[in-house]
Amino acid sequence: MQMIVMSTDIRPEPDSRSSWLDAICKMIHNVRVDNLSSRDFAAKISGRRYGDLSCASFWSKPHDVYCGREQLSNAGGAGYLLSWQIGGAAHIEQGNAQMRLLPGSIAIVDGRRPMHVAFPSEVRRVVAKLPARSVEERLPGLMRSSALAFTPAGPLAEVLFSYLTELSSENSTLVSSDMELLTENICNLLQITAGHAGADRIDSQDLRRQAVVRYIRKKLCDPDLTLDSVALHLNMSRRLVQKIMQQMDSSFTDFITEERLASASKKLDSSARLPIANIAYSCGFNDISHFNHLFKRRFGVTPSAYRSRQPESVNKH
Repeated sequence: MQMIVMSTDIRPEPDSRSSWLDAICKMIHNVRVDNLSSRDFAAKISGRRYGDLSCASFWSKPHDVYCGREQLSNAGGAGYLLSWQIGGAAHIEQGNAQMRLLPGSIAIVDGRRPMHVAFPSEVRRVVAKLPARSVEERLPGLMRSSALAFTPAGPLAEVLFSYLTELSSENSTLVSSDMELLTENICNLLQITAGHAGADRIDSQDLRRQAVVRYIRKKLCDPDLTLDSVALHLNMSRRLVQKIMQQMDSSFTDFITEERLASASKKLDSSARLPIANIAYSCGFNDISHFNHLFKRRFGVTPSAYRSRQPESVNKH
């Protein structure tokens, strides 16, 4: 588990800006930071990261954050960013969506897509990065809209907030095994609080999209999985399945490849003695050379190098 605590109060002034950017990239997302005050910029961040889950709380003076499209190898996690606004305001732009986040409200945005976040005044918030699959299974409408904002409601809203603050606290005593359990718990609480706020409504398009994604993930290890077999099983036309993939800003082939590579990377982490060829076959690849090529293109290293790396030397997933 990786932990970080950073404050500009204890950094020499010339280093504070670069240290702030480095802390955000390690704990939250690969971004570009702009419009920092050259004279009096100040900030503090604390957080921790384990596997597909990271969570950080921060306070800072005004600044802007920009990020481009994230791939699985960019910043680790390649999932959704959950922001809980505690103080100040945040202006979020992603695609056609524009959101103004005020204290007490939540935003969920797809971290794999370009976005711009502006903090026009001093800001305090908690940000968690959650695995895409876990979020989309509970809030399938995000596969179409990619962004959502609401004020959390219901009796479990405070529980969700307490989980996030505990995860990001520099004084927390959480261990790695706690982080694994909390990932699913946070996503479940997010679904419940969104439902109480009326933010989880699903239309027929969402249901079809959810059906396609679930079936593909269920059959992911089958090397004979094809666009036609998915369409046939779900009683959809081939063209409709392709359209659903396009609405997710992907294609059938790209989606399957990304999912299979993510699965392979996790097995490389958890199965130290299992031959790499066996892992490739179990994830649906039927050509080892092709698997090695795709893996290196996505993660920047070969599967064997990925397995033997030091924990912090390669960004995961």
